[in-house]
Amino acid sequence: MTSAETKNLVHNLQLRLKKVANKKTKEWWERYIKHDTIFRGVGIPQIREELKQWRAKERIDTLSPNDQLDLAISFFAEKYAEDKLAGVLFLQYYLYNKPDWKLLILRFEKIFDNKYIYDWNVCDWFCVRVLGPMIKENGVPCAKAISKWSTSKNVWQARASVVAFANYTKHSQYKLLILGSCSKLIRREERFAKTAVGWILRELSKTDKKAVVAFIEKHARYFSKESLENGIKSLSLFEKEKLREYANSFQKV
Repeated sequence: MTSAETKNLVHNLQLRLKKVANKKTKEWWERYIKHDTIFRGVGIPQIREELKQWRAKERIDTLSPNDQLDLAISFFAEKYAEDKLAGVLFLQYYLYNKPDWKLLILRFEKIFDNKYIYDWNVCDWFCVRVLGPMIKENGVPCAKAISKWSTSKNVWQARASVVAFANYTKHSQYKLLILGSCSKLIRREERFAKTAVGWILRELSKTDKKAVVAFIEKHARYFSKESLENGIKSLSLFEKEKLREYANSFQKV
């Protein structure tokens, strides 16, 4: 498929999204997400429906798997958040388990290299809707590859190394990978590196409270108040107060 053909298909879906866009929805999301993210004003259910109808009309399923993958990834290069989310939903519903996961990892790394993901909203949708199912489908080898992103200079790629496991903290085979990535992200200064740690620890504490308490005690000096409060959310009042007091002793509030 030529670049002109890809551009035309992308444009056709964009026209569909433009028709169902709502100004008030656009303004609300832009106030909420920030990060200079530009929205059309289209909700996820609408994006999903327009994507489905577009695929049928344009006969996207007749394209080769490689062309479909190129097309899905091309949406991440677009400026509107909904276009990027269309790429996420394209991958989630039609592609995440078709190409070899190693190929997908390489293609996804390019998305971050090109800085097409630059806010927590698109990043987290991508993690939960695409990377998480990939881990479920392919197991520990795939999980290890995603965990290696924790050392990336790109904060959103590093965040993905943790958030990708948001729905899999109950699976013991991933615990060390999760905690290993957390130990790198919590040392970073970026807010959204630290909040990723708080989120995953909150989920992990529901099945392994001991591991979470030990992690926070070991890394207390690096927690922001925001990430700490999220991480201890499911702990007892006594445990919360103890960890707050310990973290405050490092004057990290």
